[in-house]
Amino acid sequence: MRYSYYKKTDKDQDPRFGRLLRYLLYVVTLLVLGLAFTVWNRIPRVDPESASREAFYEGYFTLNSRLNRTLQIRFPALAYEQGTLSEDGQVIHRFRVKDAKKVKASDVRKVLASSLEGYGFNVRDVRITADHWEYQLVADSTVWSIYVFETPGEQIQYANLLPDDLRLSKKPARIAIVIDDFGYAMNDVIEGFMRLPQTYTAAVIPGRAYSRQLAEKHYGRGRETLIHMPMITVASTTSEPELALADSQEVQEMRRRLDVAAQSVPFARGMNNHQGSGGTQSPKIMSTVSQFLKSRDMFFLDSRTIGNSIGEQTARSNGVPATRRDVFLDEVDETEAIAKELFRLARVARERGTAVGIGHCRRNTLEALEKYLPALEEAGFTFVPVSSLVST
Repeated sequence: MRYSYYKKTDKDQDPRFGRLLRYLLYVVTLLVLGLAFTVWNRIPRVDPESASREAFYEGYFTLNSRLNRTLQIRFPALAYEQGTLSEDGQVIHRFRVKDAKKVKASDVRKVLASSLEGYGFNVRDVRITADHWEYQLVADSTVWSIYVFETPGEQIQYANLLPDDLRLSKKPARIAIVIDDFGYAMNDVIEGFMRLPQTYTAAVIPGRAYSRQLAEKHYGRGRETLIHMPMITVASTTSEPELALADSQEVQEMRRRLDVAAQSVPFARGMNNHQGSGGTQSPKIMSTVSQFLKSRDMFFLDSRTIGNSIGEQTARSNGVPATRRDVFLDEVDETEAIAKELFRLARVARERGTAVGIGHCRRNTLEALEKYLPALEEAGFTFVPVSSLVST
């Protein structure tokens, strides 16, 4: 028995103690893991896309501040007047040119371009005249800012731009100007039309990349829109084969195309024909169009692309309010030629009391309207939506 002290006691041999230690270790491990998981979840995550977007906006606002400061330091002859936000979310910065001899448009553009380095923006010229310089800051085809520089001069007597017979007569007259072919593009010319302070009606081609967007933009600005409905020509041709109406189609197919067009141009108050020298001579086509318009409480404007058109007559005989075009403004795409047609339109309005002119989304047309519409307003002409001139 002398070696009995080497023997283990019953207590030492009890396995419960070891199990208890292992359980305790498990519990502690779980607690540590749970705490680590909680802390991990509470660490703010940075979404790469969100971070990139925030960095872009930060750079954008830094850019505006930097440009305004740089321009005034570089050109003491410039005075910053105000910054406003357009309906489209573009920041418009306006500068006054205090001394046109000390600053040039080309120099201002160079400073804008050099200041944009590293920000991802480009400079786009919009309108450069002797007393008005306008540039857009563009990134990924989106216009973010507009910089406008104007040279104040003597107050323009706009009516002096008009021929004497229009300037001196004060007989009341209303003019509706319709601008065709919205929907093909979204560019500085389109934006220029939408900034016109005078009333015009926008005729939107259906089924094009920007048709819905431009219809919605015009509606949001309180401007009237038309479906500029494609129709076949006398030569059985069309620039819009997917939607153009033709005599060879079944009435059901025509109605389908009209429905598609209406969905493409929401909020339209009426319709006018795109091309259609053949379509507007067809009783079948014009009867179908008239029934469609009547069901939607819309009116018809006959663009009169051919003298034998029965569009206006057929619409009225079906109880659809209608009117017709009096003058095409820009058959000759030159500013002064457009001005002459605009004066002719004004003379028709003076003689009859009302007149309808149709132009297109072209730069020269925009420039003519920007120059002469204020003059015609000063001479007593009122610009109205075309819907106010229709009748049954």
